[in-house]
Amino acid sequence: MLPSFSIASLFAVPGGGVIQGTASEAVLVVLLAARDRTLKKHGKKSLEKLVVYASDQTHSALQKACQIAGIFPENFRVVKADCSKNYAVAPEAVTEAISIDLSSGLIPFFICATVGTTSSSAVDPLPELGNIAQGHDMWFHIDAAYAGSACICPEYRHHLDGVEKADSFNMNAHKWFLTNFDCSLLWVKDRSYLVEALSTNPEFLKNKASQANSVVDFKDWQIPLGRRFR
Repeated sequence: MLPSFSIASLFAVPGGGVIQGTASEAVLVVLLAARDRTLKKHGKKSLEKLVVYASDQTHSALQKACQIAGIFPENFRVVKADCSKNYAVAPEAVTEAISIDLSSGLIPFFICATVGTTSSSAVDPLPELGNIAQGHDMWFHIDAAYAGSACICPEYRHHLDGVEKADSFNMNAHKWFLTNFDCSLLWVKDRSYLVEALSTNPEFLKNKASQANSVVDFKDWQIPLGRRFR
């Protein structure tokens, strides 16, 4: 019998889910969506002011995503994890970093929490980080690539307390779900931000189904144009 908990139900319309190739791709596309959402609010010239926050245990995929997305290297905040709390990041440290950046005229826009870091299996405090993100109108992403699949078990489900505060969530089915590589699952709370950031519509792709919005064009949810059947 499947557990009653459902990530998909938390990200129902206007949200949705899509299979990405890897967690690196998932993190990149939501960062691009968050970036464009923020630039729409503050203006395109504010790119140099955008700041990203994550633990020093966060996967390096986030740093690479920032490089691709044009986030200035000096605006990637690596917050030291708390070794006394199994290497989870301390919400107070994140709040302090945000306050310093706000006083400097910068724009905090993205927080990445992790459920099961690669280096230490740390689980960040999702409810507290979610509240911080909501309080500053920041995008809150949860990277559960490694340990997220374990949370299907009732005894581990508490590690996802606070997931309802997330704007996006990813986990790798090609790890503990034992599916073939590549199968990284991504859910977003509002798909429109992904589509606005990644949509292209050249003449050779136009068709009646897409123009009538009767199908989902996953090309607008991912980096590649094409995708294999999955």
